[in-house]
Amino acid sequence: MEQLTDKQMKIRWGDIKKQIKDRQLLAYKVGIPIEKWDQYIFSIPPDEEINRIYNAIKEDRINKTKRIKESLSKIVGYRESNDFSKKSGVSNTYIRDIIEGKKTMAGYDIINRLELFLNSFLDDFEISIENPLTLKIYSQDYIGEIASEINRIADGLKHYCFELSEMARKQETNIGWNGKRNSPTNQIENSIIHLTELKDKIDTFWKVYIDKSS
Repeated sequence: MEQLTDKQMKIRWGDIKKQIKDRQLLAYKVGIPIEKWDQYIFSIPPDEEINRIYNAIKEDRINKTKRIKESLSKIVGYRESNDFSKKSGVSNTYIRDIIEGKKTMAGYDIINRLELFLNSFLDDFEISIENPLTLKIYSQDYIGEIASEINRIADGLKHYCFELSEMARKQETNIGWNGKRNSPTNQIENSIIHLTELKDKIDTFWKVYIDKSS
């Protein structure tokens, strides 16, 4: 294995600390002594200890990815991966790569979401104890993003009301990016398409996570 420079080791330790702060119980899982935790956080451990923790985290991610693959393989076929992508919030390609064994070590952000999804979908799938993602947190983040999108569409439609009045006054429509004049209802049509997509996301989320847990 190539020896890392001092700067590279500092970067590696910074990445490790971020992962542990995001998943606090991970510190216990990778064997960081509780009496040394403050020392490790505010300073840099020896290189061999950094590498030990780094490899332990890699092993943990590999094991969790393998467990997710086994569960996904029971319920997701190649054709269904796109549908399950919408339900889990993880890309279609990423899910296929896990199922096909191309991705053997997923990131913790992906692991968190897929564990939450599988827990809601399979009665016998348990979420890892150190997974910080809860249904409440995920709901607030996911629906919060959708709510922001709806708000942006609403702002766009408010501006469109002004533009519509201007188009009526000028007796002509606006020119689009292609140099041609748009339909007077172009923004309404685009907003309907976008809102329909958001409606599908909300319906799917509610069916998978909220109704399932009720």
